[in-house]
Amino acid sequence: MNKNKGLIRSLLLLLILILLWNSFRTSIFEAVTVQKINENEMTVINFNNLERTIAVPMDMSKLIEENKEYTILYDKRVFDKYRLRSIKP
Repeated sequence: MNKNKGLIRSLLLLLILILLWNSFRTSIFEAVTVQKINENEMTVINFNNLERTIAVPMDMSKLIEENKEYTILYDKRVFDKYRLRSIKP
């Protein structure tokens, strides 16, 4: 019985931690120029000359061209890197 209580408490604590981590997500929408692209990430620069490296899904990396302007939406979570959600020319 005590093992079940400990397991339930551990799972509940894990669920709370995941929900808290997910709630600290920031979504950013901006116009950028792609500087470099590879299969895992791209480096972009916005109109304020702020450079960021953003994780890119592998299936999208072949469609993005360097030195072109795009409008992107990406997320940033606590203790995680920037992750691309959408991109439009």
